[in-house]
Amino acid sequence: MLSLRSLCLLKVSSLKLSYKEDEVPYTLVTELKQMLLFNGNFFGQEEYVIYEEILGGLIEHQAWKDHVLTIQYQGEGTWAFGICHKCDTCSEQTCDDEGCCGKQPEKLQFV
Repeated sequence: MLSLRSLCLLKVSSLKLSYKEDEVPYTLVTELKQMLLFNGNFFGQEEYVIYEEILGGLIEHQAWKDHVLTIQYQGEGTWAFGICHKCDTCSEQTCDDEGCCGKQPEKLQFV
């Protein structure tokens, strides 16, 4: 659970409120600057090959996998990281053994 201080820092950071550095304690200014520098979502795409068996032959086609990394500095030395993957094509290669479709985003979160 986040402290009241962390919640306030995140709110000030998300609203991008202006403040005078000489009127705010140095430790708060430092944490707000870290939030401004690190917090955000970072996106990337990966191209991969899918092989499908059709009429006894193996057919190859290209597909894309999206990746999003979320970084959030929450103040007081606390960080949260989130990773999400999403495939645009469902196949045996992109779906896991539990029957989860590869088109659904896979979300992982670390604190």
